[in-house]
Amino acid sequence: MKKNVIYSFIIAIASFAFMACSSDDNEQQYIGVPENAKPSSKFTFGNFDDEKYANDAVKMDVKTWGNGNGAPEFKSIELFADGHFLITTPKAKNSSKRARLNSRATDFEGTFDIDNGAYIYGTFTCVKKGVYILSNNTKIEIKDNGVTGYTKVTYTNSKGVNITIVVDINFNYKPEPVIRQICRSWRMDSQEVWFYTDKAYIGYGKQWMENFFKVNQEITVTPEGRQWGFDEDDILDDKGDYCRRVIFSPCGTFICFYQDGEVEVGRWEWIDKQNGILRCWEPFDLDDDDDDEDDYMDVTVRFDGKQMRMYNDYMDKENDINYKVYSVSTFSARY
Repeated sequence: MKKNVIYSFIIAIASFAFMACSSDDNEQQYIGVPENAKPSSKFTFGNFDDEKYANDAVKMDVKTWGNGNGAPEFKSIELFADGHFLITTPKAKNSSKRARLNSRATDFEGTFDIDNGAYIYGTFTCVKKGVYILSNNTKIEIKDNGVTGYTKVTYTNSKGVNITIVVDINFNYKPEPVIRQICRSWRMDSQEVWFYTDKAYIGYGKQWMENFFKVNQEITVTPEGRQWGFDEDDILDDKGDYCRRVIFSPCGTFICFYQDGEVEVGRWEWIDKQNGILRCWEPFDLDDDDDDEDDYMDVTVRFDGKQMRMYNDYMDKENDINYKVYSVSTFSARY
């Protein structure tokens, strides 16, 4: 029975299911949980400098396109503080949770087509305030620079055609510190997971990145875990599910790049800023079951110097046995 049920950057251990399981069970059932598997009680800020384009971070949602005769080329465009952009096209609504880069490159420079045009990801240059040249040979010029709300933007497509579009624009030049803390590029240094049942401690797994290319791992299955029929694959999944890099934007978008070349695009928000509780969810509802509890994940965030750790514990039950997993993912503030 596979217990590695979540593979997003949040805990980055297996396959992403956005499980929102209760964690208010009797903690005494799971004895021997190490202290480093649990977040500190106090939420404090780290020590970070703003990224180069922190003051240019913006998201533009298209409301009207040109004179209304042509089909919109994109639904939204977002500029990130690290100098990258994300274009979301109308195809994104049908995109899978984890899309794939159409290029197998592992260094994200230039422009990349994600999931056959669902998203376009690349770099941008600020020519002057409000004017941006994108690496896919397009240009964005914000007419009323600094406005929040509806405004006109001139978009020059790759064919050199100027199109006036109306967008709902959100500038976050001076977001509150708790947003500035997380909104940057992060490289994942390691991920750890402790696996328990209410009968025994099953095992421990750790993956970590070496030189940003090689993923190492160690897995320990206890004698009790072996007796119950568990093996290493039940603790950690394939190394390809390791999250190499994740970006958070002040406009509520995250992008996670996995070791196997896949990409996840989602949404995030602080649901408890004082205690550092962060929620992530799918940008589109791909299911018809109306089960909202399967559409998000809450994690506890802790900053330490130039690092960030995300803590999560979740439960499952099968054949009258309770399973619980504690996980910690450690990130460094760097591209």
